Amino acid sequence: MAETNSDLDRVLVTGGAGFIGRAVVAALRERAVPVTVVDREPPDPSWDEGVTVITGDLADQEVCISAFETRPRAVIHLAALTSVLRSVDAPMRTFAENVTITQVLLELSRGSGVDQFVLASTNAVVGDVGTATITADLPLRPLTPYGATKAACEMLLSAYSGSYGLATAALRFTNVYGPGMSHKDSFVPRMMRAALTGEGVRVYGDGLQRRDLVFIDDVVAGVLQALDNRFDGRAIIGSGNSVSVLDMLETVRDVTSAEVPAEHIEAPPGEMPAVVVDVSASAETLGYRPAVSLKDGLARTWQYFQQQ
Repeated sequence: MAETNSDLDRVLVTGGAGFIGRAVVAALRERAVPVTVVDREPPDPSWDEGVTVITGDLADQEVCISAFETRPRAVIHLAALTSVLRSVDAPMRTFAENVTITQVLLELSRGSGVDQFVLASTNAVVGDVGTATITADLPLRPLTPYGATKAACEMLLSAYSGSYGLATAALRFTNVYGPGMSHKDSFVPRMMRAALTGEGVRVYGDGLQRRDLVFIDDVVAGVLQALDNRFDGRAIIGSGNSVSVLDMLETVRDVTSAEVPAEHIEAPPGEMPAVVVDVSASAETLGYRPAVSLKDGLARTWQYFQQQ
């Protein structure tokens, strides 16, 4: 690996031990960028001496202060409470973990020379638009506490950009999948585990609801482009290719050569009929162009699950 840059080029990654965080840290280290990781989870054993690890909760002010004492020039804020269902059960905790901590990080950024702040956001900020295409300029109409907290964070980023000149990027990820997600309980890892064990999966309703799945490498590329371009604004990070749950399942059967039977069960309240996103604006403003097809991405994910 090449020598690291000066500490003025250091990047702080919150939630760096998570699925997306580990991939972002690896990509930054490939560029020889020194990284500070803050996470409740223990460090990844593959990290080298270029990664400074602060293990703790961002709700602890001392943890936040310690992170900024490493003098990062940019912040990639991935840590959050991301469960929609949990947010409905615990709206106050969701606000504290998502909004309050983001405010603290922005304020510490403003006072310590950080000039870029990248937030992992979500298309849930626009609520349910039916089968219509989601664009980054739709009005914010969240329907859950999780979506509302991310909308509030986006507004905070806008305020810090307008008032203090901080370049703030709100990147709205769709359903991220890929190697490194064996611990997750979303639909892709459930299908992969079913293929490994010979079991089946549960499908909500008729399975015709559409979703946008984006491969982890494309997400990391979007984050790095936001840093490289000092991007300021909102952008959707997805594949731009929505498929039905049944098509998704059929592709998994194809790449795994497993039957993966489906049991159709009643859809829970609030199940979205579709998530269809337009990433063309992200190409123009951010230079983001997803490169990994669903079949190739699922094949690489299957390879990873077989090695676990």
